[in-house]
Amino acid sequence: MITIRTFTTASSAAVVAKKILLFASTFFSCHLIVHALFLTPPSKVVPYPSLRLTTADRLGVSYAGIAEDAGKAASLPGFALSLDAEFGTLSQTTFNKLQTKYCSWSDTKSQVKWDEDREYTLLDFLPPIMQAVSGKHFQSTRSKQQNLPSFVDDRQKQYTEQQVLLTSNCWGFAWEVLFQADNPDTSAMTVSTADPTSAWRALTGPGFDLIQSSLTKPKLISDKKLRNQRLQSGDVLLLWHTIASSNRPNKVYLDHVVTCIDEDVYFEKSGSGDNVPYRINTWEGITANFPPFVFNWEWRRLVRRNRNSPSIWQPYLRLKPASEIFGVDGRVAYLNTRDRERFAWLSKLRPGVARRLSLTTSRDDDGAVEAQAYTGILVLEDLVFDEETGRASLPQSTFDEQSMKLPKLPTNPYE
Repeated sequence: MITIRTFTTASSAAVVAKKILLFASTFFSCHLIVHALFLTPPSKVVPYPSLRLTTADRLGVSYAGIAEDAGKAASLPGFALSLDAEFGTLSQTTFNKLQTKYCSWSDTKSQVKWDEDREYTLLDFLPPIMQAVSGKHFQSTRSKQQNLPSFVDDRQKQYTEQQVLLTSNCWGFAWEVLFQADNPDTSAMTVSTADPTSAWRALTGPGFDLIQSSLTKPKLISDKKLRNQRLQSGDVLLLWHTIASSNRPNKVYLDHVVTCIDEDVYFEKSGSGDNVPYRINTWEGITANFPPFVFNWEWRRLVRRNRNSPSIWQPYLRLKPASEIFGVDGRVAYLNTRDRERFAWLSKLRPGVARRLSLTTSRDDDGAVEAQAYTGILVLEDLVFDEETGRASLPQSTFDEQSMKLPKLPTNPYE
């Protein structure tokens, strides 16, 4: 979610993490642009010869790595490149093999069609949501919503005007990728975020198996063969660290989530701010932004994708949408007795309101809420599929400022 570029010691991560938890009070002032829309930044295509696609190599398919370089349109140089690979024209047999290998993990399949004269890229074989957003920037916006509760300093105020941020971050996007992979032919994208605790709980819950972790195998970070030998496309990589505090000892803070598409090749929303891309990235690119010695690295897989899962024979329920997982009503279900009393107004919100909002709070050492931020959950219009090629793209409305604003909530949001 947040890019941390340099650390001198692992202990300094705790200091930075404390600041990250205070993003509720700083995000609005530091990362906002007036508009709320997807942007296609100006870019140029440049060679990226170091890209290695193990899956294509094993199939004997030649390719050339490329990148869309957004240059100064990106917020930082490390966010400028969005990778892809050119395959050129393909036989139908090779096309089918690539489509199976790169999209078999998702129940929502690529709809790209084969044509003997058409030249293809890696994105053509990935799930539609990845095709639609690759290289795009999401610009955050905020709206004023009436009568939402404030919990700062534990002074509950039912009737207050609150700023609600509409933005997209790494784990909100990763969850949407997994949701679409688990729910066939989903054709609409949901924009969401969640507080780190809710996101961690969702991505490590009963629906996911732990495949491997740097905590138990530190060599995973340095040994490419060891790192990839158990992984499959569709696995998710979670980067996290712990924060020690008096009120919540050893609290897990989730920093970043990406989706595996090939060996050491991942798809990500590269940051939580503006002017950062949804993109294909490599292990080298991710570790350049997230120094390995600072974070714990953990790979997980949907239960249904793991035939050796200990829970494979248990009744399986498909993943729920972000509105049910990241909405404030979902968070209320996990509150302890003290917090249920503290956040009582959340449980009184109408279900239709509670599932359109996430809430992030940070607390001082005594447990008092010192900052909070509401973020919106918005279901977009259906993806658009080109009639000739089958390639997915975002609907035109997502580039319209008015369409991307979180709609006004009811004047009385309570039951």
